[in-house]
Amino acid sequence: MGLVALHMIAEDGAAVAPGEAVLTNANIFLPLANLTPFQKALLDPSTARSVAAQVTPETLAAGMGAHTFMPRRTLGDPEIAALAKCFAHNSGVRVLPDTIQYLNERSRDETKWLETLSHLPVGTSLVWGLHDNVSPLRVANFVWEAFLKEKPGRNRYWIVPSADHYLQCDAPKELAEIIRLTVKGDDLPLQTLGARSDGAVLVDQTR
Repeated sequence: MGLVALHMIAEDGAAVAPGEAVLTNANIFLPLANLTPFQKALLDPSTARSVAAQVTPETLAAGMGAHTFMPRRTLGDPEIAALAKCFAHNSGVRVLPDTIQYLNERSRDETKWLETLSHLPVGTSLVWGLHDNVSPLRVANFVWEAFLKEKPGRNRYWIVPSADHYLQCDAPKELAEIIRLTVKGDDLPLQTLGARSDGAVLVDQTR
């Protein structure tokens, strides 16, 4: 995870920080997230194993396709079919109660990681899919205002209207264009990429 890596770099006086960092949709501030009933059941020790036992790779992938991708997708979509195959490997769904513990682990340290980033002179771009209901826009708004807006470096906040949680799948070309513009290093006006109604919007930036 990028926040962990940046925190480790900050703690290691000999490490060289990157010039730019790009953060995309994730539960990077759990108090403002909307965990689904399924996630909550998996996190509850009293229900986790029984819930996982009832899930198939196909139902898990289909649920993600219906709720975390934009446009919504079915098992007929190659991305969702690939997810199902990944979940089926080595009975992967049975370990969901264990793997989802990353949420508890992250919640213990996420504020510390964000505070570390707020002092690093690393240009930071926050790029967020508008349709994400699990890690909604209020997460990005809070992190931008509380930790990124006034930090050292060139910092930008983008919103991608055509994307949900996995914007690298929903809007890969726009994400690639944002990264190219970031690496190029030119000054940018507040703008919408391509002047399109569904284009990614640079809504704020500081330097």
